[in-house]
Amino acid sequence: MKKGFTLIELMIVVVIIGILAAIAIPKFSDVSESARRNACRANMRTIAGQEVIYYADHDEYTTVMDSIGMDGVECPGGGGTAYTFTGSTSLVFNIQCANSTSAGSHGHISDGITSWRDSH
Repeated sequence: MKKGFTLIELMIVVVIIGILAAIAIPKFSDVSESARRNACRANMRTIAGQEVIYYADHDEYTTVMDSIGMDGVECPGGGGTAYTFTGSTSLVFNIQCANSTSAGSHGHISDGITSWRDSH
């Protein structure tokens, strides 16, 4: 009598592994997107903080990210997307993630007030 696995047994094991992978992979991608979104939001809060410091020094908000040392900051969501940043000499500034992936925007900050509700 030969010892070993039959073809049916091996196929059942492969099917079970496939089912487990089909369950686990989407969960992992959700966690990855959540981490990117949180990192993006942290970047926006840092940019807003730098903008407030700039205002304290110059009595106006800047319209140039380089002025606050934040030029080249990109969304961790990938695609080389940066942040849409508008400032003015009034008491207004807006920061929005320019990420336009299928996951949606990561939110925005207007006048220091965060809004994540429009994001996914």
